[in-house]
Amino acid sequence: MKVVRTIILCSCIAAFVSCVKDPAFVPETHEPEVTDEPSGEGGGSGEESPAGKNYALSGEKSYATGLDGLSSICLNEKGDGFYIAQDGGLLYEAGLDGTVKGTVPFKSSHDWEGVTVNPADGTIYLCEEREWAIYKVNADHKDVTLVGRISVEGGVSNKGFEGITYGKGFLYVANQASPSRIYKYSIKEKKVVSTMDISFAEYLSDIFYEESDGSLWITDSKKQRLTNIDAESGETIAEYNISFVKKPEGFCLDKERKMFWFCCDKTGNLHSISYK
Repeated sequence: MKVVRTIILCSCIAAFVSCVKDPAFVPETHEPEVTDEPSGEGGGSGEESPAGKNYALSGEKSYATGLDGLSSICLNEKGDGFYIAQDGGLLYEAGLDGTVKGTVPFKSSHDWEGVTVNPADGTIYLCEEREWAIYKVNADHKDVTLVGRISVEGGVSNKGFEGITYGKGFLYVANQASPSRIYKYSIKEKKVVSTMDISFAEYLSDIFYEESDGSLWITDSKKQRLTNIDAESGETIAEYNISFVKKPEGFCLDKERKMFWFCCDKTGNLHSISYK
């Protein structure tokens, strides 16, 4: 019996060695599937990410605002509506259904391209494309005050600041192109403390800081892509196809409702899509 077992064992070992030496033998492996194909009703696509942000997107909806030249969108300090920046120097207030409630009552001829709110004190910040400048809206909402200007070497005036977002005492400002760069501006120190060049986007159109993990969400209006990156290293965490928005100029993340919100410069519509 021992002789038989020994013969069988030797035969198995010899067969295995023969397979390993055979170049046609390839061990079967199972890699995680990554797809760029649209997923869900909204046509978004999630990709595998180490941070677990491979969200499934579904239920895309659009809301007509009756406005044009929409540049940026952010939730208001209460989280029950939006501030929407417009090219013509106006800042609108709107409901979650896209209904425009009016304008913040300051007069301006500035080219506002980005808007964000400090949720702690309700301060509204705006970025001005042609001046490469940051402004804040005064507490009475009747005027704006210059916060600071940023020197952009080689910058082109109609490809200047396109997005701004508040995050833990800093303002992250996105320069659209030439260069495609994010500036981290310290409100306390009143200066830029770091910069990050972005190579994956053609037109940076808006930016959003996610406080829970210190990451940045960036929209590219030309590629119709939404990308989530680490705010310090610039490493890509996740990327989504947002081709259901014709020209996604503005973006904000609504964690309470688990929704992505966009504003479209081409149609004047707001768009929402759920993630999970």
